[in-house]
Amino acid sequence: MPVVSEVILPILFVVFLGYLLRRLGRLDEHVLSRAQLYVLGPALVFMTMANSQAALSLVLKVLLHVFILSLLLFISAQLLGRFLKSDRLEKNAMSITAMFTNSGFYGIPVCMLAFGEEGVIYASIYVVCSATIQATAGVYIASAGNRSPGQALATVFKVPLIHAIIAARILARFDLLPPEPFMKMINLLGRSAIPLGLLLLGMQLEKIISARMKNGGKKASMEERRDIAGGVSAGLLKIAGGFIFGILILQFLDFEPILRNVIIVQSAMPTAVNAVVYATEFECRPKLVTAGIMTSTLISIVSITLILNWLN
Repeated sequence: MPVVSEVILPILFVVFLGYLLRRLGRLDEHVLSRAQLYVLGPALVFMTMANSQAALSLVLKVLLHVFILSLLLFISAQLLGRFLKSDRLEKNAMSITAMFTNSGFYGIPVCMLAFGEEGVIYASIYVVCSATIQATAGVYIASAGNRSPGQALATVFKVPLIHAIIAARILARFDLLPPEPFMKMINLLGRSAIPLGLLLLGMQLEKIISARMKNGGKKASMEERRDIAGGVSAGLLKIAGGFIFGILILQFLDFEPILRNVIIVQSAMPTAVNAVVYATEFECRPKLVTAGIMTSTLISIVSITLILNWLN
């Protein structure tokens, strides 16, 4: 099974290194989350946008699909949180867990294995569109859990990810990209975003486990139980809802066959590591988000394999 051996296992290995880093080094995860949020993440998006040769009309069409999908998952997560009698912060944490799609370091390798070079091109377009939603709606939802609506909206414009998307598209359109040495530097920073995000995920996982070990044989606190229950529920919603909603939206949007298959696969990807970056930075129940990421990632080992077989 190449998806497991060539994609899943390397991802889990880097997550385990992050676990060891916090376990042995006692490093504050906020240092990594801020480096990811304000430097490496924007560099990755700028690199992807600058190298994209897709027509703007196609990008906007994929963006429309991602937007509708994110909206449906957000509504579903809010309803699920209401059913679980969650507070606003918990519902927002469940929402970003359900909305954020791991279309980059997970989705691109899977699409490359399944659909070849053309699949990589289409998967990269999806990454840009997904990053746009995460940099706007995602930041707002994560920060709105413990901030007023006005403060949360102001936070969106403080995060450089959206500025990187706009700047890359404008500079590429008018052939004004930085000289080659600077582009190499940006590419180097962008490539670092993926492993650093996985390290941060491992550190959050260690935080959960160490808290349980300190309690010894004691029962988990009410907040810990709610974080685990909410994270598992949101992770399941991400996989099942992403797949079902993704296919339903395609009934109203026409794409050529390979792009359609790429969108189906990307829609059903597990929760993005960026979700825990935002949750950590804006104190939006990172333990819940981490539980959701791990749940959806583990389930995806089976679900993505089944989806690829269904797509032939």
